[in-house]
Amino acid sequence: MSKATIIVALLILSACAPSPQRVKSEYISDNRYSRESCAQLATDEFKEKDVVSTLSDRQRLAHKTDTWSMIFLAVPLSELSGSDVAGILSREKGKQEAVQRVQAEKNCAGTQPGSIPSPQSS
Repeated sequence: MSKATIIVALLILSACAPSPQRVKSEYISDNRYSRESCAQLATDEFKEKDVVSTLSDRQRLAHKTDTWSMIFLAVPLSELSGSDVAGILSREKGKQEAVQRVQAEKNCAGTQPGSIPSPQSS
């Protein structure tokens, strides 16, 4: 393959929806959860894990669809169909991290202080 072909292929694939692992979490302030009890935080964490899992599955499908549609059609179908949920996934990952940070701050059962990255280290 020539360098030009490789460059064009990389440019085309860069238009694809990112895989869920490549979606970075958006910073969500801990203040939103700071007044909640450990029990409420555990419920929030459970809900967020479920939402993140569902959105990750949808994003994984969008990524696969885009990869194949770019190969065969040279068009990222997730953009046209609205199946790319990277922005929503980013927000939900951020909420999940905020809940986990507050749980660690409050020493809730099952959390380990320092196990959740601070927003500055991301």
